[in-house]
Amino acid sequence: MKQTDVRMRLYKTVLIAGITLSIISVIGNFIAGFELGINVKWAFLLAICSIALRYSGNEKYSPTMMFTVFMALIYIFLPIGFVNSGGSSNNAVGYALAFLITITFIFVGIKRIFLVGSLTTVFLGLQIFEYLYPEQIAVHTRHTQFVDHMIQVPLLIIVCYIVLNVFANEYEKMNAKLLLYANHDELTGLYNRRAFNRAMEELKDTTSGNSHLLLLDLDNFKKINDRHGHYIGDEILQRLSEFLKSHFDLQYHMVSRWGGDEFAIIYHGDRGHMIEKLDIIQKEFKAYVSQYEEAAGISMSIVALTDYQNGTEGLIAADHLLYEVKALKGELND
Repeated sequence: MKQTDVRMRLYKTVLIAGITLSIISVIGNFIAGFELGINVKWAFLLAICSIALRYSGNEKYSPTMMFTVFMALIYIFLPIGFVNSGGSSNNAVGYALAFLITITFIFVGIKRIFLVGSLTTVFLGLQIFEYLYPEQIAVHTRHTQFVDHMIQVPLLIIVCYIVLNVFANEYEKMNAKLLLYANHDELTGLYNRRAFNRAMEELKDTTSGNSHLLLLDLDNFKKINDRHGHYIGDEILQRLSEFLKSHFDLQYHMVSRWGGDEFAIIYHGDRGHMIEKLDIIQKEFKAYVSQYEEAAGISMSIVALTDYQNGTEGLIAADHLLYEVKALKGELND
């Protein structure tokens, strides 16, 4: 999930909200009996949001259109609304804040700074204009202003809520995705070495419980890569990972790709049951990988973590034992 995708989804949400706001406001103004001229700003907002939404899926026009939309909102929509709707006695501050929120979420870098600076400048300029030329600001009755507030304030709150809610949801999705990438191996979907190391660190007391550490290493994996290419090698790693997932509950056991063609597992439970699972996995994997390399298979080492003071000692022992297993297979193959 790219940040640009998140900003584009938020941008489209803002455009749809703008179209909806325009339609509701025009209807509300008509019911309240406002003059037709007060709807100029809403007609403008409806037109620019509709056009922008129409081209929002075009990668060629969308970035420029996005910036143009907010320039138009700041330099055209806000001044028209300020003058026609009663100046500072109306909802100008609310719209300025709504623009500020969306600009902050959608834009980055110099564009964000420029738009925020433009918004500040225009808003201050309108305040000065109202002070110097009050006769240029439309005057509405107290009743009219009340009705307008009753329409606009709830709509502004809803629009701001929608924008903030969409951003919060996208932010949560992105965080979940980043957490997944941070703790899982992209190729196999298993936990990665970082997650495994953290799990080992959390095993502060290994002298109690019933946990085992397993290290798995593929035999003759280099031959497979050399003869069939890394694409087949990746496919084999994925297939082994599927076997591991089908026999070990990832919610209960730590099953990780430790690096390259090495896998590490922290198994919680009965050793005999674990051995049965491993025997099945070895047979399933051997039957599959033999089509590429007859001598391919799995070497493994198993240590009971209860035999060691901490996870580090257990890992060192398992790694040493795996080395011996691999060396012994090398002697037998010779």
